[in-house]
Amino acid sequence: MTGVGSPQRQRWLGSYELLRPLARGGMADLYLARRAGPGCGERPVAVKVLDPSRAADPDARAMFLDEARLVAMLNHHNIASVLDVDVVDGHHYLAMEYVHGADLREVLAAAQGTGTRIPLEAALAIVCAAAAGLDHAHRRCGPDGKPLELVHRDVSLSNIMVGYDGSVKVVDFGIASTTIASVQAPPGVVRGKPSYMSPEQCLGHEVDLRSDIFALGVVLYELTTGAPCFHGRTDFDRMLAVVSSDYLAPSDLVASYPPALERVIRTALAQVPERRFASAAAMIEALERVAVDHGWVAGPGSIQRLMSAVMGEPTQPAVLQFDDAPVTEPQALIGLPSTPTRPARRLARGTDVDCLDDEPTRGRGRLRSPCRRSPLAA
Repeated sequence: MTGVGSPQRQRWLGSYELLRPLARGGMADLYLARRAGPGCGERPVAVKVLDPSRAADPDARAMFLDEARLVAMLNHHNIASVLDVDVVDGHHYLAMEYVHGADLREVLAAAQGTGTRIPLEAALAIVCAAAAGLDHAHRRCGPDGKPLELVHRDVSLSNIMVGYDGSVKVVDFGIASTTIASVQAPPGVVRGKPSYMSPEQCLGHEVDLRSDIFALGVVLYELTTGAPCFHGRTDFDRMLAVVSSDYLAPSDLVASYPPALERVIRTALAQVPERRFASAAAMIEALERVAVDHGWVAGPGSIQRLMSAVMGEPTQPAVLQFDDAPVTEPQALIGLPSTPTRPARRLARGTDVDCLDDEPTRGRGRLRSPCRRSPLAA
C-alpha cells in the first residue's frame, strides 16, 4: 500500500485508490477515487484530503474533522453525504458521495460559452433543490436533541453540484458555523467568498440561516441573469458592494425578466436579515408560486435537459474510464472553463473584474455598517 504522495502507478489512501484530482481548494484537495475490496464494485467516490501544509495546524485539522462529523449528521438527498473519515500515514481524508456532473460555476460558464441563457425553469429547480438541502441542515438537531444552529457560510456557484441525472447536491461545509464546532473564528475574522457573503457576514457580525438565504439569492441572480451580482476590483470592494446593496436589478439586465422572480431575489438580498425569507423553505414556496404562475415544470427533468444542452451527453461512469489512465500528479489539476465575460453594463461602484472567484477571504479589515437603504433592498 502506498501513500498519497507516492510516485508509483497505484496511489492508495487507506482502502481508496486515488484516480485523478478533481479540484484544489485553499485547505484541501479533492480526488476521484474508488474503494477496493469485495462487493465495492466500481462505484466512484470523491476523497477530500487535507493539504499536508495545513495538517500541522491543529485548528485546520479540527475544522476538517468537524466538517466530517457535521455532514455525517445530515441525511438529505440534496446534500452530498460523507461515507468515511480517517487518518492514514498522517494524511487526513474523508470520502464523500461522488456527483457525476459539474458545479454551477462550470454549468454557467458552459451555457455562456454556447451563447445560451440557463432556462428559468431549470434555474428555479436547481435553487429549490439546494434550498431544500440547506433547510434540512438549518433545522437539524444534534444527538442531544438541541439545534445545531448550522449556517453553511459558503453557499456559492462552486459549492452546488448538479448531476447529469438531474440531482442537485450542496457540498463543502468546511467553514460552517454550528454549536458543535470545536474551532470558532476569532472576532473580526471574515470567512467566505466576498461576492456571496451577506452584509452581516462581511461585517464580521453574528450570522444565522438568513445569511445562507442571502447567498442563495446571489446564486439565483447569477443563474437567471448570467451576470455576477456584486462587483469590485478587490475582496474589500466586493464586500463594500454587498454591504451597500449595490447591484443592478435583474430586469436592468434582462428586459423580459419576470417581476415576481425579481421580487424573490430582492427579498433574499435584503440588507437587513429580518426582511429576508425567514427560512429556506419559505424561499422555496415563493419560487414554486412563480413557477406555477408561469406554467413552468421546475423539476429534475428540466435540469437533465439543461445538462445535456450545455455539458453534452453524459459519458460512462467516471471510475470505469481510468484503468489505463496515466499517473496524474496532485498539482496537475483539471482546469475549469474560463470565467464568462460579464455584460458591459456595470454597477455604480463596480469595476471591471470577475467576481466569480473561488478563494475564501480571511481578511480582518472592518467595513462600515450600511448608512443608506438601497431601493433594491426589499
